[in-house]
Formats: sequence, C-alpha cells, structure tokens
Amino acid sequence: MRESTAFRNQEQYQTLEQPQPSVVKATEVITRKVPISPMEVISIIGVAIVTMILTVSLVTLRASMTTSQNKLNKINTEASQTTTNNVNLQQEISELTSYDKLSAFAAEHNLKMSNENVRNVSK
Repeated sequence: MRESTAFRNQEQYQTLEQPQPSVVKATEVITRKVPISPMEVISIIGVAIVTMILTVSLVTLRASMTTSQNKLNKINTEASQTTTNNVNLQQEISELTSYDKLSAFAAEHNLKMSNENVRNVSK
C-alpha cells in the first residue's frame, strides 16, 4: 500500500506544471542628441568669456602685486640704510663735539679757553 500511495504522489508531482517565471522584456533605451538652444549657446560662450577675463585679470593683478611688493621691499631697505646712516652720523657728531676731543684739538693748536669768549647757543 505504501508503494501505491507513493507512486500516486509521484505522479501528481510530475504532472503538476511549475509556474514559469514571466520574462519581462527590457525596453530599449533610445539615445538621441538633444539640440542645444541658441540661449544655451550664448550662455556657454558668455561663461567662457567671463572665465577668460577673470583669469587674465588675476594674472595681471598677481604680477602688479609682485612688482609693488618688490618696490616696497626696496623702499624699506633704503629707509633702513638711511636710518643706520643717520645713527652713525649722530654718533660721529657726538664724538667730535665731546669735551675731550675739543680739548685735544685746542691743545694741539695752542688755543686757550677764556670764559669771556664762551657763548651759549640753543637750538
């Protein structure tokens, strides 16, 4: 009996149709070039021109900035040299007008100090 039941069940399995998966056809994608409108062309050309102008002006500004920086460095160097020269001259004036230097010069040229000939000068 078992064999007959198994045999019947096997027939049922064999006779049942398996549902077939439905195959969906993919639609073909049609690619076409979309024409560019005149407004888009004008916009693209305008953006390109503005980009070129900005690039040229940036390069020009960088060049002028470098030139100005070099001039500023040169002026700062000259100012520093002038300040150093002024300090050196002030020191030389102080040395030449010191009492010891004036006394040595007076002794060397046989000059004498007389209070009657002394005048105070203020700036």
